[in-house]
This record gives sequence, C-alpha cells and structure tokens, in this order.
Amino acid sequence: MIYKNVVSVIKNKINHHCYSVGDALPAEKQLAIDLNVSRNTLRKALSQLEEEGIIERRHGSGTYIKEKRFVAHIHNMNSFSEIAHNAGKTASSQILKFEMQPASLQVASGLNIAPDDPVYYIKRLRRIDKVVMQVEETWLSVNRFPSLTIAHMRNSKFSYIEKECGIAIIGTFETFSPMLPGPELAEILRISPKDPILQIQTQAIDANQQPIDYSLLYSNSFEFQVKYFFPR
Repeated sequence: MIYKNVVSVIKNKINHHCYSVGDALPAEKQLAIDLNVSRNTLRKALSQLEEEGIIERRHGSGTYIKEKRFVAHIHNMNSFSEIAHNAGKTASSQILKFEMQPASLQVASGLNIAPDDPVYYIKRLRRIDKVVMQVEETWLSVNRFPSLTIAHMRNSKFSYIEKECGIAIIGTFETFSPMLPGPELAEILRISPKDPILQIQTQAIDANQQPIDYSLLYSNSFEFQVKYFFPR
C-alpha cells in the first residue's frame, strides 16, 4: 500500500542525524507536497506513526518527533537481549515456530554435522520495548542440545548455551547481505516488500572452534540500526 511506503520514507527522515526528538516535522500541506502524495494518504501514514509512538500530533501546533530509531552500540559480542539491556530497554521473543527437522546441506555445513542429522529449527520474532526489530531463524543440533525447550528460546539463547550447558562462546562469524523481503516477512516487519532489509548470517563458535548455532537474522533497518566499534 502507498501509505506504508510513506511511513517508511518518513521514518527515514526522522532517523536522519539532522532531526532530534522534540523537533517539528514540516506542516502536513508541505510534507504532502514533498512526498508527492495526497493529504489523505499522508494522514493515514501519520496515524500509523502516531500509533507506534514515533510522532506526536498536537492540535493547532503541528507534528513532533517523539522517538527515533533504536541504535545498538556494539563494542564486543552481545546477544540481542544484552543489546537491549545495555540500552535500558526490554527485549522479548515470540516463538513463531519450534520443530525438529533433518539438517539440510546448508545447515549441516553451518553446524559442522552430517546432512540429515536432527536439528531444532526455531523462528523467533524479536522485539525491543514491544517494537518489532528482527525475525530470526536458528538451527541447533539436537544431539548437542537435547534439553532445549521453547521456554529457553523465549529468553536468551546465549544464556541457555553458556549458563545451562556450560559452553563458552568465544565469538561469532557474521555475514551481511542486503535483500528485499518477501510479502510474509514484510508484513511481519511492518514494512513494504520494496524496502530493502539486512540479512545477517551468524555462526557462534566455541573454544574448540566448533560452530554452536547457525542463524539467519532479518533486521528492520527502519527500527533497528547497529553501530559497531572495533578497537585497533
């Protein structure tokens, strides 16, 4: 829908460095001209942004920025839950799928196991303060983690691996790839299928250099931005 594209464009404008929380957006008439859309389409987009808590419309005054995109500052390897906690926010996970399946060639290679070995497949919707940030697909070896449950995956995966299983995670390999979401993924992330997203392939490694998990993360770049610091 056109208004969803307008929502994405306005979020990009709001998240630009030249805007701060509390700043006013251009008047509706000017904003509609700038975006080349009707006033009705613009108002529908602004209503969604207001429902999401990003803007505040004050009668007779204008439209003001209430909240900007979440920026995760990463100085070392952090889990999604740790990123939220470090920012003083709350992370939550909704389990969309939890099942056992035979490992595909790609997953077997990512976990360094034999093809068709049993693996857990978990699909999670990740939120920070109730805002959808990521969809995560994770595969874990059933033989290595026989006690894994849905309850574990509703919380921190890394916490389960390190604290309950006693496995030290020394780091992760991450591969970043831009992509366009399919209709289902776009709907979950509340974006347009025409909006590019970032796919991150991750592989946590233990002290023996063996892979622990194999995951694909799909991040809503309008809501979740990561800023890395790499010490020299």
